[in-house]
Amino acid sequence: MEYWQVIMDMPRSRTLVTESATLSVVLPAHNEESSIAAAVTAARQGISALGVEGEVIVSASGCTDRTAQVAKDSGASVVIAEKGKGEAIVQGVNSAAGDIVCLMDADLEYYGETPLVALLVDPIVHGIADATISNLYWRPIYPDQWLNGFFAPLAGLFLPEILPKVGSTPWSGQRAARSDLWPKVLPAGFTSDLAITLHWNEHASRLRSVLADDWFNPIRPKPELLAQDFRLLVEHAIGRGRIPVGLKPNLEAWFSRIEAIIDGYDESDPDPMAYEKNLLETSVRELRLQVAGAMQ
Repeated sequence: MEYWQVIMDMPRSRTLVTESATLSVVLPAHNEESSIAAAVTAARQGISALGVEGEVIVSASGCTDRTAQVAKDSGASVVIAEKGKGEAIVQGVNSAAGDIVCLMDADLEYYGETPLVALLVDPIVHGIADATISNLYWRPIYPDQWLNGFFAPLAGLFLPEILPKVGSTPWSGQRAARSDLWPKVLPAGFTSDLAITLHWNEHASRLRSVLADDWFNPIRPKPELLAQDFRLLVEHAIGRGRIPVGLKPNLEAWFSRIEAIIDGYDESDPDPMAYEKNLLETSVRELRLQVAGAMQ
């Protein structure tokens, strides 16, 4: 078929469907007494901007402060979850009544003119997406290390279809999806964000990243998270036949090398963009060498 024929066969009217939907905004929270009221208010602003019926649910995860009470006083519903982000997400989503569920960090401050909840949910309401992940404009260096040193090289080689869908922050805790797309079981800790992304890669026919504006939340380094995410991604790929199990030792050797490079980053580096570019090139090159060595 000629190219012009393909163009001629394209629909000349809108085929997507805008639906009326209810929304649940879930805020996993562990000892967020100081920020939870503002987070609830921001969630309500997002619901209002969309013009939909909605609810705000705070999933209080192992809290030892007044997070739950402040959330109730701010007008949110509260569920009590075991400590751990994965547990908080599962409990919050399970209690949600909305057709769409939007997940937001309880300590996030978002500065864009349109509420972040509205940005994430609007494409789902209008039939453009089934699930969305925020592609955050600003972020500290360590998530870029996660992206360039680990996720993009490994997923790009064994799960290449995922990269165009998830943007530059596939680890983001700010995301939304139809209620039936949320996994019923998640890892207990922060690797739950990656677990959701992998689940949506399989089950959401239209997973999209959404560009977002400036934001802030406290930087809480999680040195164990990179290794947890590595194990999760490798086991996921092995379980789906993307990686032969015999390749695992070579991947572990590659990961140890890249982890050492990341750990050795000098925060006084005057050109972090050049560092990130070099990290990506080094990671891709060494991963290919390890894979080639395993195939010999």
